[in-house]
Amino acid sequence: PSTGASLLTVLQNVGSIRNSGHELQVTGQIMDRPNFGWDITVNGSHNTNVVVDLGVDPATNARRIIGNGAVGTQQREGLPVNGQWYRPYTYADKNGDGVLQWNKDDALSEVHVDSALKFKGVTAPKDIFSIQNGFDLFKHKLRLNMSFDYKGGFKVQDGANNFQCNTDPRACAETQDPKSPLTEQARNIAKTYGSNIGGINYKTAGGYFMNGQFWRFREFSAVYQLPALATKYLRAQNGSNLVLSLRNIHHWTGFTDVDPEVNQGLAQNDNQTNFQSAPPPTYVTLRFNLKY
Repeated sequence: PSTGASLLTVLQNVGSIRNSGHELQVTGQIMDRPNFGWDITVNGSHNTNVVVDLGVDPATNARRIIGNGAVGTQQREGLPVNGQWYRPYTYADKNGDGVLQWNKDDALSEVHVDSALKFKGVTAPKDIFSIQNGFDLFKHKLRLNMSFDYKGGFKVQDGANNFQCNTDPRACAETQDPKSPLTEQARNIAKTYGSNIGGINYKTAGGYFMNGQFWRFREFSAVYQLPALATKYLRAQNGSNLVLSLRNIHHWTGFTDVDPEVNQGLAQNDNQTNFQSAPPPTYVTLRFNLKY
């Protein structure tokens, strides 16, 4: 401050965050016989964080809110870090024809956008869960491994539909198919047309910020111990094996984009962005492990 520069910004660490979590892992041998073995590992974790203090804004002498009044990321005391704020909306198919109508007169429209912002959730998963199963067959000559993952307690932007459905030529089901779900029609109208309240038009992309929870069949692998005849022919030692593995096999989710794990990185506001990105690829690998 003593430099007297008119554009000088002095950064001070005035805030605090409380972060806590729990993690539990259980491993068990369910069955162990000469021709069949089954072991399982279950791992789960839950994380919670909250903005405790952001200090006082010297300009207003009020508690500071970072991002106040802006759609998207905000930091507010008593709420999670990087909370997402959008205008809510309601809808009703009043005439029951399965197609939501919009009118510049808000009283005649079937979708109504609120003028006030509301907290809609966070982008980082709070709950992570995994189940790993291992099966030994044929006197432990063949081992099968299967892994399932779960992530929940978070929301993510359906970036592809948010752009494609609200930009000409708006080529997506919720704008072109009259049989598309009302929830998808409503989010499009709320984003594209919005509502006129007191002479001001309010729009929202809140319908595209949606529950990202999913289950995924993450990995399957089969490990076959090569028999003595094969190792002799290959001049290898015992313990050599053949491994077949598949990764990112299938997922179950209510997310309307291609995949809730579609992610090209973090935006400037610490939001994950999936705009026009490819989902995690499915891998199939076959590998020989030979010991010499």
